[in-house]
Amino acid sequence: MKQTLNYGKISWAYNDFDPGVHCRPSPFLAFVPIRINGKLRSPKFSDKISLQLLKHKSEKKLLFIDAYKQWVAEGSWIDRDLGEGRAFLRWLQKNKLSIEWKISDMKLHSYFSGEDAPKHDPDDELAFDLSFAVKPVEVDGRKVKLYLQDEAVLSLINMPYGEDQDFLELVSEYVRLRFQLEEWKAPAPPFLDWVKSQAKRPVFLGGQLGLSLK
Repeated sequence: MKQTLNYGKISWAYNDFDPGVHCRPSPFLAFVPIRINGKLRSPKFSDKISLQLLKHKSEKKLLFIDAYKQWVAEGSWIDRDLGEGRAFLRWLQKNKLSIEWKISDMKLHSYFSGEDAPKHDPDDELAFDLSFAVKPVEVDGRKVKLYLQDEAVLSLINMPYGEDQDFLELVSEYVRLRFQLEEWKAPAPPFLDWVKSQAKRPVFLGGQLGLSLK
């Protein structure tokens, strides 16, 4: 089932999300279509670029719709080798601009907007500059919180192949492996590399992964 959001004469749709059913929440963010010269144009940004746009900061800011229209008017979008998202981000960086975001500019995937979505503790130094929070798991009587780099999370969400397995089940198996490797004083593979080596592909339930932008 789809629901439609209306912004004046502009509308866009997104799929309903059931937190009790496994999903792969990608794209994690969709941007509102923008009317340019009487026609709607939908910004097509990858998950990676969308996150970089949200985190990109500068002293001078423009509203998203104004910045996007100006970028299109200048013809910067024609650099197809970069792709639309990277070209737009590079244009912002070149002009020392960033976006002054409004809630109406985007639709966050409902997976990340649930009340039970985990968040980083603001005093957690290990979470500095990390955009995603992982729900802690309990393994062998020990509660463990796994920290993942942004690119690793996006790769997990967008993994194109593998046997589907619950995300937190994979986290628990990995933590148990880490405990064993610590006893052996052996090096441990990064979580993403380990998941790939197991030929697994994570699927997610509500409350397992949260977006925690500061």
